[in-house]
Amino acid sequence: MTGEAQVPLIARRRIEAELIKYIYGELEEDLGADRARELIGRAIRRAARDAGAALAAQESERPGTRTLAARQGLWSAGGALKTRELELTDDSYSYEVERCDYAAMYRELGMEELGSVVSCLRDAAFIEGYAPDLVLDRPETIMDGCGRCIFRYRKADKAE
Repeated sequence: MTGEAQVPLIARRRIEAELIKYIYGELEEDLGADRARELIGRAIRRAARDAGAALAAQESERPGTRTLAARQGLWSAGGALKTRELELTDDSYSYEVERCDYAAMYRELGMEELGSVVSCLRDAAFIEGYAPDLVLDRPETIMDGCGRCIFRYRKADKAE
């Protein structure tokens, strides 16, 4: 494993956020807030898809709901998330996040408005790279002001 895997993910996200904040500020000044958010979002989505594909390549079996659930500790390391599993089957995996230190960190860094772009946006893109036959439905997030995050992963319909 690489050295980055030994650093808790929340610590990596803090380091990234501190730099992204400045990059965003420069882009916003030159291109406006909407375009700056769009560009940061595109880069974050690409990085998340690549991270998902890299993690999938490490799996000894085909990535799916059960392997994803087994990897939950990556995001929760160091107590970064307090979660409660709702359902785990071969076709679906649902849980709720009751406490999110990622959201608290982005607020602490003064990045409330950008937190959903640099954090929450990653989740759907990550699963595209990790298990393309899964989709994420997430109707609410703490970062957007809700009391919890709901994650519902399920096998995609053939039409999706």
